[in-house]
Amino acid sequence: MTILELPFDIEHPDVKAGFRTGQQAIYHDTRPDTDMELVKFMRDFMADEAQRLAYNVGFLLGLYHSDKPN
Repeated sequence: MTILELPFDIEHPDVKAGFRTGQQAIYHDTRPDTDMELVKFMRDFMADEAQRLAYNVGFLLGLYHSDKPN
C-alpha cells in the first residue's frame, strides 16, 4: 500500500466535513482495497448530486488519513 501525503491543506468547509466523517472508524471497512474498487467508489460519487462532490472528495481523503507516523 502506498500512503499519500497531500501537498495542500483541506480548507473548504464541505471537504473538511467529508474528511472528518471519513476519518471515523465506523467507515474504515468501506475503504476501497483495490484500484478497481476505487474506480467504482469514484463512479458512485459521480452519480451522486454534484453539490456533494466536495464532501465526497473529503470523505475519500479522510478514509485513508492516518494519525500514525510512517
